[in-house]
Parts: sequence; structure tokens; C-alpha cells
Amino acid sequence: MGRFNGTIKAMTRVESVSGRKRARAMHFLAGGGRHNAVVEARASTLEELARSRNEEQVLLRWAWRKRCCVAAAMVLENAGRTGTLFHCPADGPDVDADVLVDLIRSISGTAICGGLSLVHASLQPTAKANIAVLRSAGYELLAELVHMKLALTGPIEEQADADLSWRSYDQFTEDELSEVIASTYEGSLDCPDLSGVRKISDIIAGHKASGAFRPGCWWIVCCDGAPAGCILVNDLPASSSAEVVYMGVAAACRGRGLAQKMLSRAAGEALSRGLDEITLAVDVRNHYATNIYTSMGFKETHKRQAWIATKRTHV
Repeated sequence: MGRFNGTIKAMTRVESVSGRKRARAMHFLAGGGRHNAVVEARASTLEELARSRNEEQVLLRWAWRKRCCVAAAMVLENAGRTGTLFHCPADGPDVDADVLVDLIRSISGTAICGGLSLVHASLQPTAKANIAVLRSAGYELLAELVHMKLALTGPIEEQADADLSWRSYDQFTEDELSEVIASTYEGSLDCPDLSGVRKISDIIAGHKASGAFRPGCWWIVCCDGAPAGCILVNDLPASSSAEVVYMGVAAACRGRGLAQKMLSRAAGEALSRGLDEITLAVDVRNHYATNIYTSMGFKETHKRQAWIATKRTHV
């Protein structure tokens, strides 16, 4: 995808959006010039997401040529010093894709220079035009994620093991959790390119903010008294679902069935509270984990691609 030439660039102005203009900008962000019920619903969702943040956590810009909007992009700051990118569809009828590339590059760089560790975007694998725009804007493909769910339709038999002990959030410190998480990253096949990009304290803050934090469903599992892994489960708001926001086993403890035992405990706890399902996402390259989930009855629901911008690519 080529960059737009200097003449066209000089004719294009980029503006930050606030106040009364925001509703119009959200509509363009949602549809890129399309007008239908789906666009209206998406615009309302985006506006609600923006309202859930403080004003300084919302970075919204649009680009104009003469009297026409030709691109719009927004970065919402999340807990844990990350940002989520939203942009108008690259194939929208009123969208100039080359202008959109520059706008995404600019707004992402501003967010990262402002203190974020990374900005990420989630796309359907079939969204070829949007993928091309992100790649041209300097984003890198982190992973294709397989989203899976387990229907909680019957008794969950927790796999007993006398050598294991469990500690929930009020029984360990965040420093201890950080050490366990760090041990699970060694040799991990889930999004290995994220290693070292963020502080673990920021990662934990991000996990807490994913859905509704449930301290009683965050566990460290110990084998012979030593931490061996962890599973962190939150609730999905306005639903009857729980979500595994992170699970990992320390490299030295793999191959002992700990993942299955942690998932059984999480599923049993969710069922005991009357929830209908438990969900998770896994890097498509992590065949080992995918096989475990499938063997336990998890079913694939959809795939999404995770794209990221970092200081290395945008500063």
C-alpha cells in the first residue's frame, strides 16, 4: 500500500475530536461512510467504551479533505499501560486507505510516546483490507488466536492430587504471582514475541481489568510445596460466562497434567456458581495447549488476529 503524495497530504488536515463532534466521529469510525443498523450499533458500542475511560485515556482523531472525512482512528488506554486501537474500515466508501495508514501510524506513536507499552488491534483473519492497512502502518502480527469455550452442562470431576496445594489471591502476594508468571513464560508457545515488552506488574493489572476480577478464582498451584503454575479466571460482565484470562505451567513442571487439573478446578468453580460456560483463547501455534483444551471438551468458536505496535516499531 503506497503512501499518499505530498499534494494530497497538504490538502488533508488531521484533528483531535472532542465534545459535540464526537458522536459524528464515532459514526465514521464505525462505518467509514456506511449508514445502516450494524454501523449504528457499533458506533454506540464505541461511544460506550470511550465513556468508560477518563478523558485523558481517549485519543480520537479524524482526517478531513475539503469538507469530507476520509479517515478516523481511536486509541483507548487500558489498565496495564496498553492501548486498544479502533479505526474506520479500510474499505469504507468514504475512506482513503493511504490517509488512514498515516493516521494510524501517527495516533499509535502518540499513544506509545505518552507512556503505553504497546497498542493492539484485533481483526478477523478475513479482513484483508484492514490487515493491509495495519501492516502498512507498522503494526506486526503477534498471533492468530483460537477462541474456545466449554459448555458447563454436568458435574465437573476435579482431578485430585495429594502432591498439589492451591492458594487463591488472598493467600499470595503479587510479587509471588509475578515470579510464577515469569516462570511460565519460559519456552511458552503462546505469543512468545511479547516476552520482555511489558513489565509483569502491568500484565497483572491488565489481567485484573479483563472482565470482572474475581480474587477467589485466581490460583497458584503448588507441587510438593513449590509454585508450579497459575490460572487466573474472571467473569465476563452481563453474561453467564467465566474467562480464563491467563494460565501457565512452569517449564520444570510441564508434562504432569497440571493444566488439566487447573482447568478442572476453574470449570468446577464456575459451574458451582451457576455459570453456563468457560472461555479462553490460545495461540494457534500452541498445538500442545490446543490438544489439552480439545481433550477436555472445549470447542472452537472463532479466530482473531492480534496485531501490535510497540516502541520498537513506532518511536
